[in-house]
Amino acid sequence: MDFLLLLEAIIKLGIPMVILSWIIFTWLYGGGDLDRNAGRKSIEAQVKKIKKSFEKKKHGGNSNYMMEKWMWFGSGFYGLAGLWTFAVIEIGDLLRVIFNPSSIPESFDHGFVTAAVELVLNQLGNLITAFLWFSYWADNGVITWLLVAYVGYWIGVELARRGEDMPLQVMLRKFRSMLP
Repeated sequence: MDFLLLLEAIIKLGIPMVILSWIIFTWLYGGGDLDRNAGRKSIEAQVKKIKKSFEKKKHGGNSNYMMEKWMWFGSGFYGLAGLWTFAVIEIGDLLRVIFNPSSIPESFDHGFVTAAVELVLNQLGNLITAFLWFSYWADNGVITWLLVAYVGYWIGVELARRGEDMPLQVMLRKFRSMLP
């Protein structure tokens, strides 16, 4: 296994999966939607049950935007990886427009309808890429990327289940305590 590939996978996908799964599952545990004493299989079953009840409600009930998108992408590990990939792609597109504002008028060179169709096709392409997230991240070493993402997901779930803070939060508290 290539060390640089592993490091890249950890930075680009593993750490974000830890953070995102920790955030979502902290909400789920804190809201009483999941049992903190449940095992891994039971958590998966409870998430599937939440997804089914979520689908029955027209707009997902009282959940927040991130939870709605996670459920839309399929919930669980795969849905969170897809959501993260979609966010990365969309933020990249947004930054390209911000740092190259001349691309906006250029997109209308062939008319408004053509620009609108291109925008819709771009969004559809981004969505398909997000659903096939493993192909977006891995040019090679797909197994490495999948394993890193999966391990990151479950580390975040476990940290949330145990009510643990993220290591960054712990470091920030220690840093603040050292300040006058």
